Amino acid sequence: MPPLHILLAEDETVTRLAARTLLERAGHRVVAVEDGPAAVAAAAQIAFDVILMDLGLPGLPGDEAVRAIRGRPAGSSPRILMLTASITADGRDRCAGCGADGILAKPLQLDSLAAALAGSPQAAAPVDEPDFDESAIATMRDMLPAARAAELIAKTAAVLRHHDRTLGEALRNGDRTTAGAMAHKIAGVSGQYGCLALRRAARALEAALESAVEAALEDGSAADLPRRIAELTDALAPALAFLDRCAAAARG
Repeated sequence: MPPLHILLAEDETVTRLAARTLLERAGHRVVAVEDGPAAVAAAAQIAFDVILMDLGLPGLPGDEAVRAIRGRPAGSSPRILMLTASITADGRDRCAGCGADGILAKPLQLDSLAAALAGSPQAAAPVDEPDFDESAIATMRDMLPAARAAELIAKTAAVLRHHDRTLGEALRNGDRTTAGAMAHKIAGVSGQYGCLALRRAARALEAALESAVEAALEDGSAADLPRRIAELTDALAPALAFLDRCAAAARG
């Protein structure tokens, strides 16, 4: 890809930093914001080539931010690609209906971005996807000073622990909407940092929660929740241990 001027709208700090670092090391100019209103304001002030818009932004959801950008008086019309950690039926409908040009699954990868801009579909994840992708951490360590890489990896582990606590509290309170949002966040963060088994478990739990919310009754979709919750719990501890080891290795 030629160098692009990119607006990156992503609320999760560790994911935003990783994606921005990747884009800038590839030669792109990046403006990064963390909520929907900031994304709309930045798009009104600067003529970007591409906007990467997280679907679940605070303040103004990503799809509503896209509508606001597309609804401006005639001017520059950047390519807008939605970012989402897991493409559920509801998420796909929201992305398709807001005026975006396509969807990118997190974690952001340069080859996926190039394919999306060229109008090519993304390749599906391999069936035999491993539990961990050490190349994701290796790339982070290659792009950043050792101390910065260690700090970011350690912060990622802390973020996952926080999201897991919030998820557990939401489940205990019967708040499936919040629980689904936390599963989505866990999927995004874990994928960005190579914890693929945890990402799979979080995506499966998010889909089960979405089905249960839509059904609004204790049917088969709700009965699947205990298994999905257990799968995420089982995947979390190894992922945290992996990140802790990687942070220690980065420190030297």
